[in-house]
Amino acid sequence: MDLTHQPPVLDRWAVGEPLGRGGMGTVYLATDRASGERCAVKFIHFLDDAPSASPGEETHVLRELRTAAVLEHEHVVRTLASGYADGQYFLVMEPCEAGNLHQLVERQGPLAPEVAVPLFLDVLDGLHYAHTAPLGAWDDQGRQIQVNGVVHRDIKPRNLLLTGENAVPQVKIADFGLAKSYELAGASGVTHTGATGGTPTFTPRQQVANFKYARPDVDVWAAAASLYFALSGHAPRDFAPDRDPWLTVWNTAPVPLAERVRGIPPRLARVVDNALVDDPRIHFPTAAAFKTALEAV
Repeated sequence: MDLTHQPPVLDRWAVGEPLGRGGMGTVYLATDRASGERCAVKFIHFLDDAPSASPGEETHVLRELRTAAVLEHEHVVRTLASGYADGQYFLVMEPCEAGNLHQLVERQGPLAPEVAVPLFLDVLDGLHYAHTAPLGAWDDQGRQIQVNGVVHRDIKPRNLLLTGENAVPQVKIADFGLAKSYELAGASGVTHTGATGGTPTFTPRQQVANFKYARPDVDVWAAAASLYFALSGHAPRDFAPDRDPWLTVWNTAPVPLAERVRGIPPRLARVVDNALVDDPRIHFPTAAAFKTALEAV
């Protein structure tokens, strides 16, 4: 699917111009036909050869998306609705028209520590909330149950959306629920799904080994990897184009941040490097622990 592809027609929302395309979907600007409010609609991509979802499987996917929709935090993109139309799952979200962190770094270059670190303190606030909040979920019989927190499993700069007109924008985490929804829909063989999940450049070893039962610490590691990217313009690991990226994740260690960025404050470099330790375990088990370490720099 490319940006010239015509999205499905939705009864409630008038879908307009495309805002961007990522590995998990294409996002369009949209308008609620009843209220006139602007929003964004993401049509979710699956592999072309993925099996068509049965009605039961569709229910599982939509159930996972609804679980994510109950998250309400200033640094998490608010999900307004989700559904299935013309063979595609979709999410309706609050609009974040300032782009994402990856685009910002591509456009402006690496961020200064005094810009990047406050953004990631906010990201970690959003993660701590998502990892610990009591949430409504649905079991296989459609009954509402309660779960404590949700793991994102695909934190990366492209999923850190920016809002506001200020020189220093606000950040919001997007796409909670999509990594699990990919698994439930049977898509496999790409970097978001199956036994691995996530995006190799921002994925720790633990997630490669145990995607289905990933713990919150994998999101903390990915947030540290995203901060590394914001400060350096590089992913923590070096990925050779002719090598399986998942083998690179499994067999290589991150490059120390000070080797990427001249003049980086040593204490900040040490905290980020520590946060990227994932052998034999991830150094910071919680978002709150990583935030405390960053605040002390």
